[in-house]
Amino acid sequence: MAESLVVSAPATSANMGPGFDVMAVALDLSNAVVITRRPGPLVVRVTGEGAGDLPEDGSNLVCTALAQGLGDLDGLDIECRNRIPLGRGLGSSAATVCAGLVAANALGGLRWAPSDILARAAALEGHADNAAACLEGGVVVVCEGPEALRLAVNENLAFVAVIPESTVSTDAARRALPDAVPMADATFNIGAAAALVHTLTQGRLDEIGPRLADRLHEPYRESQVPGLADLRAMADGDRVLGATISGSGPSSLVWCAADALGEVEA
Repeated sequence: MAESLVVSAPATSANMGPGFDVMAVALDLSNAVVITRRPGPLVVRVTGEGAGDLPEDGSNLVCTALAQGLGDLDGLDIECRNRIPLGRGLGSSAATVCAGLVAANALGGLRWAPSDILARAAALEGHADNAAACLEGGVVVVCEGPEALRLAVNENLAFVAVIPESTVSTDAARRALPDAVPMADATFNIGAAAALVHTLTQGRLDEIGPRLADRLHEPYRESQVPGLADLRAMADGDRVLGATISGSGPSSLVWCAADALGEVEA
């Protein structure tokens, strides 16, 4: 009998201001991967975002992730229903990788622990922040291991992703960063990130704005992020708390109060 599986994987926004490469949040936008076992060769279809551009064969990233646990993929019919925009700093590749690994774990009866899946995702991605948020949900901090620590945050905290037409590759965004930063900038970010985590876990939304300042990546990337200055100017400390670059850009993440979400979106 045919065996089917549907895996949903959310978009994510990494860095979250001063949390460069160690903080991320899962968003209410997701891809779905539908896999059916049946006789015959591997079949891959992509619908939605990336249709016509992403490969529809074994080189698709979801197949790379599936092969981590299943090896031979013949006999699989795979449909990638993509809603997360590509190259916009919203974790589209992490969603694909995590969906493939979770599917491999289920179809292969592998019994990987969540930490095993995160480690494999980080190895494929090159970093763990997006994958951690994708797998855990909510707001996470990633530490060595990798280990994902989910934060308990105020339920009235919400986010609006502002997604431009342009794209930026993660590699290009990485090349915009310097090879070294001043010690003063490094210590500033340690303090800012620690203060942001404290503020989030204490639930003080009115104190978030000043905690979003960053010196490690945003000053070098903000020229690639359309409208970021205007979004930051919207902050009023009440409804709009601030704005950060989403991942490597060019999308922005507007931090706001959930009870003002409709107004902020408008």
